[in-house]
Amino acid sequence: MSGIKSLADELRDSMRKGKPPQAKEIPSVEPPKDTPKKKAEALDRLFESILNHELTGREKLLLRLDDKTLFLLKQLKVAKGIDMNKIIAYSLHLFLKTHPEISRYIKEHIKTLDL
Repeated sequence: MSGIKSLADELRDSMRKGKPPQAKEIPSVEPPKDTPKKKAEALDRLFESILNHELTGREKLLLRLDDKTLFLLKQLKVAKGIDMNKIIAYSLHLFLKTHPEISRYIKEHIKTLDL
């Protein structure tokens, strides 16, 4: 039991001996200084792409969104002037563009349907 020392005991002992206490430093992990700038530029390019996206369709859909997503979309409208319809259309367009296997699956599935 006498072998267990508290941090205060260790500090007192090191001060009596005249040695500075050895602090265990946690290495700080700092991102490179240009990272926020690159992120801001990427975000600006994304907002520009969304604003340049054209809404060409005429069909209207009823969407159900959770409160958190709806609140975020409303804030984006106020902050950047991006309409909810535009960002939803852009996001869906980008999603289908990055996952072409969905379109291929639908085309193959329709071929096998008996009408």
